[in-house]
Amino acid sequence: MSIEEKTLVDVLRDIWRAKVYVAVLGAAGLVLAGLWMVASTPYYRANMIISPASPMNGAEVSSLLANDNLFALRYLVQRVGVANSSDFLRFESIYNGPSVAAVLLKDPNIEKGLNMDRAFVFSRRQSEWRPELLAEYVTDNVALEPVGNTSLRRLVYHHPNRKFATYFLGRLHGISDALIRKTIREETEGRITYLKGSVQKTSNPEHRRALTSLLLEQERLRMLVSIDQPYAAAVVEPPSGRVKPSWPDPYFLFSVFAFAGAVAGFVVFSIREELTKSKRIKAAVSTRRRSWIKSGRAGSNENVIISSSSHAAE
Repeated sequence: MSIEEKTLVDVLRDIWRAKVYVAVLGAAGLVLAGLWMVASTPYYRANMIISPASPMNGAEVSSLLANDNLFALRYLVQRVGVANSSDFLRFESIYNGPSVAAVLLKDPNIEKGLNMDRAFVFSRRQSEWRPELLAEYVTDNVALEPVGNTSLRRLVYHHPNRKFATYFLGRLHGISDALIRKTIREETEGRITYLKGSVQKTSNPEHRRALTSLLLEQERLRMLVSIDQPYAAAVVEPPSGRVKPSWPDPYFLFSVFAFAGAVAGFVVFSIREELTKSKRIKAAVSTRRRSWIKSGRAGSNENVIISSSSHAAE
């Protein structure tokens, strides 16, 4: 027995037979999409573009090249270091960490804005924010996306309040950069203190000159760190938010829910047809079996047994 595969015409014929189910459940999907639109909170997209801060990166690299005669090599290393800044990598690693979150929570506007972040109007708000919770929130809701094949990065954040979204990105970038600046400043102060002591203890002229050169580089780095401008991540495009909400998307929701409802209607119709078909097959088989069974006592040996017993009695 060979089973024939369904053709496209057969599938279209089945869909036409299930048109009532498809239409009813498709309409139900549109109703659910409308309810989703009413209950969901509109979210606005905010983004800002950052890049490695070039003015500062060369100071750290040049501290390794203390000889002023290597000016050309120093310049080359400084330019290469811009695209692969260790400070920018540090920024990418700490912007969603608890240390940045702890400083963010000191701003009362941050917690007020975070309490507005609810997916639906009936969603429960977060009552208490801790640095760990805020760090997880930033990890889940703030994306650091590459911009093409360049060293630029785009910070993206969605929030129900457009102004708060831009404010949050600005604060997130500022605090992360300030923490890196503070760490570099502390490390530089420690190096300067050590180098000053080493210069005073060293009597060898060559060693004193090398240590003095390193000390000058560290003092230059301390001066650059003290300048009021981005140290690790420079702002290429300030934070800005879109005018229209990015979510929920009515075209997407209504299309998906209507399609899902139509598919569900076809599935329900197919299941119902299969159940009806199986019931018909079972009924036909049971009827065929009953036709082979004789009714009453027809064809039985009961009479023969009785007659045999009567002859024996005689």
